[in-house]
Amino acid sequence: MIASTIDGVTDVSKTISCFNSAGWRQRREGMIRAILFDSDGVLVDTERMFFEATQAAFSALGVCLSRNQWAKWYMGEGRRSREIAALFGLSLASVERVIQNRNEMFWRRVASGVPILPGVRDILPCLSSRFRLAIVTGASRPHFDRVHAHTGLPWYFELVVTSDDYEEPKPSPQAYLTALNKLSLKPFECLAVEDSPRGAAAATSAGIRCVLVPTLLTEIALCPGDCEILAELKNLSNLIPEGV
Repeated sequence: MIASTIDGVTDVSKTISCFNSAGWRQRREGMIRAILFDSDGVLVDTERMFFEATQAAFSALGVCLSRNQWAKWYMGEGRRSREIAALFGLSLASVERVIQNRNEMFWRRVASGVPILPGVRDILPCLSSRFRLAIVTGASRPHFDRVHAHTGLPWYFELVVTSDDYEEPKPSPQAYLTALNKLSLKPFECLAVEDSPRGAAAATSAGIRCVLVPTLLTEIALCPGDCEILAELKNLSNLIPEGV
């Protein structure tokens, strides 16, 4: 799904002219002081791990959950796993068994090692010397701490905002508004990096310029139209001119 979609979208790391010119001029009036990263699917490959564990748990009950369905229902529309199971007509008892088996499988895989996504280890040292860095995740603090127990990535970030810090989940802007408040920054002083429609909508609703780094689970058609598409995270610094 995503490969063909990416082929049809201009990579803004190569063609700056694809920016909305009026919005770009307005943003250039202020200096970018902070970059706000989502965690799962942007820094670490846990979105894929979570989907694959869910897919396997569904398959054990004879249900085929496709990547496209997960990208639309979970990543795009924010449906919970129980809602998705109900769409397949699973009984309540079966749903609870699916969720339990999925969670156990996912955390076993996390314990075996969490893959860092391409470009992350290369770009964070460079960015941390130029900008304030923060993480704005929809995950709970226990989830975040467990995922990052051995990644070494939190060291680069001065702030981590988790779902424990706000009430309304993405696509509500609350997560990003919380980060702005804690950092004492204005929306135009920040850049958000997301991988999902819900995350991108949360950032743009907070007035923050958003860069989308798609994965195989990203349904680009559901993302806000003013997102900037970046094929590779390693090219993120190309979007921020020197001196800004």
